[in-house]
Amino acid sequence: MTKEQRAELEIAEFTRLYPDTELDGIPVSVWERVKAGEKLADAYGSYEKERKKRYDDARKTNEENAASSSGRVTGAPKKAIYTASEVAAMSGKEVAENYDDILYSMNSKGFYN
Repeated sequence: MTKEQRAELEIAEFTRLYPDTELDGIPVSVWERVKAGEKLADAYGSYEKERKKRYDDARKTNEENAASSSGRVTGAPKKAIYTASEVAAMSGKEVAENYDDILYSMNSKGFYN
């Protein structure tokens, strides 16, 4: 079998196994493995497994960090307390601009007075 025939067979197999992946989107590291003698589909499959493992590891680390975090850091509210009537009088744009402060105010003593 010639190199060209082998390449055609490997590309056909790759296209069948990974129909949504364009050949020009294959990373250089995969092509290097192919040049070293590994089949294209096998090299790409290994790449995908490694990529998924890195993604899963990062997701797990992020989840662990989120569980031990004290929460998102936000600035101090511009105004300590809005009342419900002040919020009702605001335009939609004003509500959006002051959303964090409004949420803070809703949990404050005097919001519904």
